[in-house]
Amino acid sequence: MTDRFNLIETIAREDKFSMFARFMGSSGADALLDGPGEFTVLAPTNDAFGAIDDKTIKELIMEPSQPKLKKLLSYHILPGKLMAANLASTQTRRSVSGEELTFSDTNGLKINKSGVQTRNIEATNGVVHQIDAVLMPPRPTPETAKATAPTTTELPPTRPPHATLKTPDAIEGDAKRTTSPH
Repeated sequence: MTDRFNLIETIAREDKFSMFARFMGSSGADALLDGPGEFTVLAPTNDAFGAIDDKTIKELIMEPSQPKLKKLLSYHILPGKLMAANLASTQTRRSVSGEELTFSDTNGLKINKSGVQTRNIEATNGVVHQIDAVLMPPRPTPETAKATAPTTTELPPTRPPHATLKTPDAIEGDAKRTTSPH
């Protein structure tokens, strides 16, 4: 018998993650961890959430269905189980929300600019790393917005703009003229 729990249970069992666990549940972001596969969760502590101004927190939790909060929390989840040693082996990784996170191991393991305080809290479907700040997804710049905006391809006209549509009688007359032996 194992004494490990899944990611949601592992996070909920730690008092220091109580705000993160509550926000994951209220926004529906915890459903992301119910899917198949393993995940890496970068869990901010209650102190990390306490560093965010009250107005911002209130806007996130008071929004109907909390889509902005869900997107923010999704930025803290990576596909796959990545132990701390593997995090620093690459400079960037995409979260499940699609935005990139940066990793460095100079003067301690850092994710974006947040320090990793506790590493490798294992769960049955992944791993949790405790971080000291809430990670804010990058705001889109005009360049990134343009790069991620859907492109449209102009279709060529199906007929020349000066052409007129022919009636079925006109088409039949054309057919008779081309097949008449004159």
